[in-house]
Amino acid sequence: MKNLLLLTTLLLALAVAPIGTTWAQKKSSNINLYLGGGVNLAKAEVAGFYDKTSQSTSRFSFGFFADKIVKGNLAIRSGLFYNGLGQQYKVNEKSQQDEFNYFTVPVQAKISFKESPFSLYAGPQFSYLLNATWKPDADTKALMTDKFQKLNVSAAGGIICAFTKRFSMAFEYQSSLGSTLDKLYADNLPDGTSYTPNAYSLRAYVKLSK
Repeated sequence: MKNLLLLTTLLLALAVAPIGTTWAQKKSSNINLYLGGGVNLAKAEVAGFYDKTSQSTSRFSFGFFADKIVKGNLAIRSGLFYNGLGQQYKVNEKSQQDEFNYFTVPVQAKISFKESPFSLYAGPQFSYLLNATWKPDADTKALMTDKFQKLNVSAAGGIICAFTKRFSMAFEYQSSLGSTLDKLYADNLPDGTSYTPNAYSLRAYVKLSK
């Protein structure tokens, strides 16, 4: 499954790269294209059947991001990126881990400030679940994709600091809007069972457009 994820990611990069190159060659002041990636400190809000103390686990995210300037300092931020979520927890003092692999498309408003390197962004993002796995120990991994919704809507917001015209970094918080459990699966679980992934993210961006 890890090889499948890597292959899928490579194919995505190869598919999007020509588009990115074309955009980067345009001398348009209305669209800014970025390549970005970083670390997600992921965990989950859980209840009912999954009620265990959730601890953070490190996942990663990377992809292409684009800002379409609407007017003045206001822009629409979108893109396509791989987004790793999950959580770590203990069962009988044994550490276990859940991992979720998504492709995510954000649709967010971004506000920049004159004479300042900082900008803010917030809005929804839409994710497609590639797979979900459960790791009862370091050497074992089991699929549990069918227990979770394939499509997920979350909210995200963050702050960006531009260190140069080409390089910037962002700190972000994202959280699913409600439980991500598959409805038919959840109907067979105790009342009140829920599973809501969230994460704090730190990403670096390189501006590709001129």
